[in-house]
Amino acid sequence: MINSRSLPLCVLASVFLCTVASQAQHAAPAVRIVNAIDESQRLTLTHTVSPLANAANDRGPAPDGMQLDRMQLVLQRSPDQETALRQLVAQMHSPGSPNYHQWLTPEQFGAQFGSSDQDIATVESWLGSHGFVVSKVNPGRGSIEFSGSVAQLRDTFHTQIHKYAVNGETHYANSNDPQIPAALAPVIGGFASLNNFRPRSYLQKLGKASFDPTTHQVTPS
Repeated sequence: MINSRSLPLCVLASVFLCTVASQAQHAAPAVRIVNAIDESQRLTLTHTVSPLANAANDRGPAPDGMQLDRMQLVLQRSPDQETALRQLVAQMHSPGSPNYHQWLTPEQFGAQFGSSDQDIATVESWLGSHGFVVSKVNPGRGSIEFSGSVAQLRDTFHTQIHKYAVNGETHYANSNDPQIPAALAPVIGGFASLNNFRPRSYLQKLGKASFDPTTHQVTPS
């Protein structure tokens, strides 16, 4: 039998245990940048060059002083985070699961599946040391937005921005894959894009039709 005087203590103990369990379930992301940044030890971020950035369209390097705004450096998840995310997504779509339709806000997603505060600070500091201006860490901690010049991008990531003529328009794109220090590879996954080619739509208009909501039938005009 529980003594009434001990009840507050039992309640506090219960709250404490629930808090510990919650923290264990959603532990803070681990720090993955553990080695000193050595600019001479580099890895190449592959598959970043657009097929339109080819020799036939090339019109030479862009000016060194040209400003590149809102570049997106993508932050990748760890293998453990990727596995946990896939499991959570499956549970969110499984009726009967405690996580069924328990959607996450961008902040909750970033806290569970984003990079650690320390790793983000390390990347931001590295970008700042090369003269880039960091604008923000995007919701969900999936990317870092920053700005700088063509020269800064070339000197930091060893990639060159060129001008390209496509369908009578001038575009800008990287002519080779960028590189990053190997120490940052556990966190940096690549760039969202280093070109201003507009996505091509493959939709085709085949004609007009009318829809009858009572029969759910579509009749071509």
